[in-house]
Amino acid sequence: MTITPPAADVDASDTTPFADDKLHASETHIDNDVQVDSIIRNQEFWFEDGSVVIIVGGQCFRVHQSILSRHSEVFNAMFSIPQPRYQEMLDGCPLVRLSDELSDFVDLLRVLYQPFYFDKLSEDADLNTLITFISGILRMSTKYMMRIIRQKCISVLQSKFPSTIEGCDTLLASKYLYPPEAIVRAIPLARESIVPEILPWAYYISTHIPTDELLNDASLSWRDKALCLAGKERLWEAQKTLTHAFVLTFERAPGCVSMCNQVFQFATERQSWKGLEMMRKSPHPLEMYTDWGSMKTCARCRESMERQHKAGREKLWELLPGMFELGSWKELQDHQGQ
Repeated sequence: MTITPPAADVDASDTTPFADDKLHASETHIDNDVQVDSIIRNQEFWFEDGSVVIIVGGQCFRVHQSILSRHSEVFNAMFSIPQPRYQEMLDGCPLVRLSDELSDFVDLLRVLYQPFYFDKLSEDADLNTLITFISGILRMSTKYMMRIIRQKCISVLQSKFPSTIEGCDTLLASKYLYPPEAIVRAIPLARESIVPEILPWAYYISTHIPTDELLNDASLSWRDKALCLAGKERLWEAQKTLTHAFVLTFERAPGCVSMCNQVFQFATERQSWKGLEMMRKSPHPLEMYTDWGSMKTCARCRESMERQHKAGREKLWELLPGMFELGSWKELQDHQGQ
């Protein structure tokens, strides 16, 4: 029996990030009716009471149909279908061939056979480690319709790629780092595994990558690069007119009896063009403004600006998917849940 999935984008030489979980393999021979001379038996996942042998990436795994069926709608349906009389067998077990990446399949089995496997991923893991840990499991759980495992992977990703303004504020306050090489891995993973809810924040962060570095990156498609660059200009416009408009223009609050307009004009004149150009190169309209004291305005005007800033950030978050031509948050949620 053979299942042929779409080609994966991960190199077959990829390994899991944990050195203590290395594979131990030895050579074994298979039954005469299987058209292969020899194959590597995976010692980590070769159970004597296993009921099916799966061949992936030149290694064979003797595992349990019941465990695979319990977690996967695809495997459950496959094992429920009556098998042909002359099915390939190995050590008395039906043989199934998969064309998945070896490292992805091993990661999936570790999740199935180790109840606390996700606990190995530290809450403060850097983004590269997190994506390396989660990628194969997410791809496999999506392909084989393992809904609970897939949702766990999505939750891990959403802890770093928020879909709410509250989650965004939590991450900004934590000063979590987003290395460019990790961000550009997250975008194709989200597309491949149908997790579009993480894309708005992933694109948003990608706008901070220098343009020449972004264009030269081989991980992103040209469409993704174009969306990043177009979104960057939209974010800069939003920062000027929506979230941080008060930095460039000022309107006195109703009831203001002070000379706030003159004071603010003097303060804004000190804002150098160099500073504005830096903001344009790396717009960050969702960044919370905190330097209210430098405005030298009265309490009424300050409260008015804070309200404008808060409302502007909330509005931008609502519009964020559209900045990168992704539709609305509701459309992303519906697509992800299908």
